[in-house]
Amino acid sequence: MKTLSLLAFSIAAPLAVCAVAPDTRFPSYDQVPMGIQVTVEPVFPASLLNAGVTRGHARVLVSVSHLGALVDSLVVAYTHEAFARAVTDVIERWRFSPMRVQGEATSSRTELMVNFEAKGAVVTMTVGDTLERLLDRPVEYVYQPCALRELDRIPTPLLADAPVYPREWRDAGVFGTTQVEFFIDETGVVRMPAVIAADHRDLGHLAVEAVRNWRFEAPTRHGRPVLVRVRQEFRFKGDS
Repeated sequence: MKTLSLLAFSIAAPLAVCAVAPDTRFPSYDQVPMGIQVTVEPVFPASLLNAGVTRGHARVLVSVSHLGALVDSLVVAYTHEAFARAVTDVIERWRFSPMRVQGEATSSRTELMVNFEAKGAVVTMTVGDTLERLLDRPVEYVYQPCALRELDRIPTPLLADAPVYPREWRDAGVFGTTQVEFFIDETGVVRMPAVIAADHRDLGHLAVEAVRNWRFEAPTRHGRPVLVRVRQEFRFKGDS
């Protein structure tokens, strides 16, 4: 998939910017994914039943702390808006267990797919087009994130400070490139930043914390505010 740059950063010490996802220093069997217990099930919207709708889907991202607390949630796609409301009405009452890497609890971001059928709702964790493959047909969403190339113009940054790159990390040879994925919502607020690739795990954390505070003008498509998915690369390097 083609990606576009939102901001260009290549910062020498003592400043830098970053991004990452699973920590590639550890094999997958040393990583335990986040767990979820659906303590309150979403209710199939009666308004849709009355309209003859018997199934549908909503996708929601959840950010969970190293303590297993829900930090944030963001609906990123749905076939009917009522399904999104049904999920957001109950998700704060769900219980989570944190992701673990080599036995150590860590914060994480996971996408959940809620599959609604007239007999109830089924919650599954999904990646990319997993549901479409399971259903053997594309899902027609009426709401989903836009790509940068679909916008009227690239969102203007109102606040985009680079993270502080500790001098001791530079002196210790902690350099590299990282990539962060995040969403800009309809008001220009950054949501759900997460490291998707990084040469060093600590640099990824620095980048995520910086991106979390960024702000933009509201992204628009055909003049209307939209949700947009962004990937930003950061390069940490020493003095040349």
